[in-house]
Amino acid sequence: SSGINAEYGGREAQGGSTYCAVAALELMDTLDRVPDRERLLDWCMNRQQLGFNGRPNKLQDTCYSFWLGASVTMLGYRELINKEANFSFLMTTQDQYMGGFAKWEGYMPDVLHSYFGIAGMFVISGEVEVHPALNISMRAYRLWQENAVL
Repeated sequence: SSGINAEYGGREAQGGSTYCAVAALELMDTLDRVPDRERLLDWCMNRQQLGFNGRPNKLQDTCYSFWLGASVTMLGYRELINKEANFSFLMTTQDQYMGGFAKWEGYMPDVLHSYFGIAGMFVISGEVEVHPALNISMRAYRLWQENAVL
């Protein structure tokens, strides 16, 4: 496995743990030091079916559009993501009557998957500037930088 498992070394990698590690390295400005970045990118990209799954042989899940979409973006390869396929998957998990996104098609929407589904659309599409490591808009990030006391 070439993703990252933050809990135990040598275990199966997972998309959420991979995001946390990539984001931490990005925030420390050390992401360029990752050995074999191509292998990590390959692992992330192999998670995309229409949407993304978090581990091999698992179902695609709305929240991984953010976790893995942001990871690929931070690695510098957002253009490799099939945006249309991901958007199509997300639309299957959206509740057409009450709104929001569910984990999977046919399930009830929830706040976590609604938030990460929308965040994933933004970070993958590039239509709204998002700081992928912090999961906030670049507008909010710039305001924070202007007002931060360091």
